[in-house]
Amino acid sequence: MRGSRWRGFREYVRVEEALGLVLSLSKTLGSEEVPLEEACGRVLFEDLFSPLDFPPFDRSAVDGYAVRAEDTFNASETSPRTLEVVKGRVGPGKAVEIMTGRPLPPGANAVVMVEHTRRRGKEVEILLPVTPGKNVSTRGEDVRKGERVLEKGRRLGPQEVGMLACLGFRRVRVFRRPRVSILSTGSELREPGQRLKKGEIPDINSYSLACAVRSCGALPILLGRCPDEEKELGRKLEEGTKRAEVMLVSGGTSVGKEDLVPEVLRERGELLFHGINLRPGGPTAFGRIDGKPIFCLPGFPAACLLSYTFLVRPFLRFLQGLPPERGL
Repeated sequence: MRGSRWRGFREYVRVEEALGLVLSLSKTLGSEEVPLEEACGRVLFEDLFSPLDFPPFDRSAVDGYAVRAEDTFNASETSPRTLEVVKGRVGPGKAVEIMTGRPLPPGANAVVMVEHTRRRGKEVEILLPVTPGKNVSTRGEDVRKGERVLEKGRRLGPQEVGMLACLGFRRVRVFRRPRVSILSTGSELREPGQRLKKGEIPDINSYSLACAVRSCGALPILLGRCPDEEKELGRKLEEGTKRAEVMLVSGGTSVGKEDLVPEVLRERGELLFHGINLRPGGPTAFGRIDGKPIFCLPGFPAACLLSYTFLVRPFLRFLQGLPPERGL
């Protein structure tokens, strides 16, 4: 797995091998049921089958008049067929006014669009003939009872949620979302908006990583900033692994005397690799404490997000039952 040497590192790992190792240690977090109104963006844990036919009855696909198709044959604008407008059953020579989506009345087998009619009091003139089934949506035309409508691993968006509401689903079973603790290290870091002294910089990575994690469907937990002190860093690593299933640490990952993260991780758990062939992003490390994965990302913001894109995002997607694609 180890590759050629990198200046400052003993050796580095190819990105593909690093990702393979990361994914080999991952497993999904089980499932939970959520109400439909909270399901958008979540990933289905199981296939879903329709509990009913949809539409559940024969219905009109347009506004117009429900008729017997045979009563409209040979109708035209110059020689219309005249039908009596009634309510209820459609018999010979009769028509029932109908709106889009309403059940087709007994006796009718077609609907004439209102644009192709001319109302005359209690009668309606049909200006265009229709064939049986015209402008009618039949029961089960869109979905049949028992038909699989969504597959396990599908991320739910507005269209999927709308369809599930249409089919009567109130709750769905989805993959649990991983909680991700985020820690920025560096004695020079300050809260954004705080007045900076010489040598101080704002903490960028906490917020860009939180945004990236949330956009991936996971739940970020901000742990704030940690100075370059071994004892405090160890305490923060312990806190992060207790509060979340995954931990991201930015900064302190290179080989300088203040780059403490990889060694503290090694002492308290296991360091599985340190250094990958990614530029920017080479000083990336990965390990575990008590089985919890910890990604150690470079402090330089561009390198931090690039390492996230190539390693962390695929991992977080995999935990949620999605293909481990790269990208923000």
